[in-house]
Parts: sequence; C-alpha cells; structure tokens
Amino acid sequence: MGVMPDTRALLAVDVIASASNPGYHRDRLWGELSAMLTNGLSAAGLTPQEVVQYEPTGDGALYTFPDNRLGILVDLAQRLDELAAERNRWTKPDIRLRIAVEVGAVGEGPEYYSPRVDLNRLLGAPVFKALIGRCITENTDGLGNSAVHSGLVVSDQVFRGVFGGAYTALVRETEFVQLSLVHKEFHERAWIRVPGVDARTLAEFAGEIDPAEASSDVESVAGRTVQVTNTITGNAKNSVQAGVVYGGVHLGRGRG
Repeated sequence: MGVMPDTRALLAVDVIASASNPGYHRDRLWGELSAMLTNGLSAAGLTPQEVVQYEPTGDGALYTFPDNRLGILVDLAQRLDELAAERNRWTKPDIRLRIAVEVGAVGEGPEYYSPRVDLNRLLGAPVFKALIGRCITENTDGLGNSAVHSGLVVSDQVFRGVFGGAYTALVRETEFVQLSLVHKEFHERAWIRVPGVDARTLAEFAGEIDPAEASSDVESVAGRTVQVTNTITGNAKNSVQAGVVYGGVHLGRGRG
C-alpha cells in the first residue's frame, strides 16, 4: 500500500489568446509574464524556497506550493490582475490572464497526480474561457479598451477551504459565481471571479453561454438563452450561483 503524498496548493497561469500574436511578440510576452509572476509572488510574500515545483508551459506556468499558502494564492490572482492592468496601460499588445487554483495530494516529482490534471481542466474549461471572453468584450473604458485583465477559477474545495475562515486579504467570497464546468472527462463544480465584473453580471453572462458552442481554444461566447434555476446554500450565502450553465440565469435563495 502506497503512502499518500502531502496535500499541496496548485496555481496555473495562462496568457489569453497568446497564439494570436506574432512570434516576435510571443517571445517578449513570455519574458514580461515571467517578470509579472516573479513580482506578484514576491509582493504576496511567497519565497522561491516555498515553491515545491515549477513548470513553464510556453504561454504560462504551473506552480506547486505547501497547502497552507492556499489563501495567499487566491489573493495572488488580484495582485497579478493589478500588474497586468498597469502593464497594459502603457504597453501593447495586452497581456490578459487566466488563473486557476486547486488543492490536493501531490508529490514533489513529475508523476501523474489527479489534482494537477484537474487544475489544467479548470484552466482550460471552455465555459471559463467563454465567460472571460464575454467580460473582455463587454467591460470597456471610455476609449473602447477592455477594462478586464484576468479571470480566476478555483475548485469547490479551494473555495470552501479559503472562505471557511479569514484566509484572504484581497479577494472576497461575494465576487465569485458558481458554475458547473465540463472539460473532457472533468465535470465539477467551480467558482469564477473576474475583477471589475460583479458576480450578478457574471451570472447573467454565464447564462447566455451555450457550452456546445463555447470553443476550447478561443475565448468566445454564444447568445442562446435557456432557463436554469439558481440556488444559494451553505457558507456561500453571499455569493452568486449559476448552476449548470446552459442558458439564462434566474437568481434566488434556497430554503432549508
């Protein structure tokens, strides 16, 4: 019988639509993203010694940390959003980020571990991509530039763990919308936050996404509308839940 590895906190960061940029831009974007990650980790108080494992992915990175850094990783998403916003204010093309956080039993080696697979499924879920795409399109400044610079998805286990106590300083429970994400064999409840877009608006946007038309490669949305029912229970009483997103969202409070 094998020994179960330690529970660890996992972070994945990916540049949205990086492949649409010319090669000479991609090289520069990776250098800027790397600096952004280094600065964000430092500002969050995370030291290189705490990184259990690091893996560059070409247009992003995967990190493994001790599980007691879980709340800090959720807050890190806000720090990265602010760094991306500041960078995009002065430099083009824009860098916009998809960020995912998961937690689970993971060893220090490169072996197959389910939480790492789930982390990638969260990050690449078509509905998550489509929802960010809709937010980027709809939330613009007076000059027509998008005011959205990142989106965060966390597993239900992360959400319940982090917001079961006061474990974040920058990110609030009420900023998330709950969705059921499907990506390949992955089908789990998750929570999504897009800085600058409130949870009710996120739920409305999510309700207009048809998962059958949401691309796994492009942050796009479809406009079909089908009714779903929203229920809010448990310690997420102040958050918004969209259920399984196959159409329009109706918000309400569950009983019992």
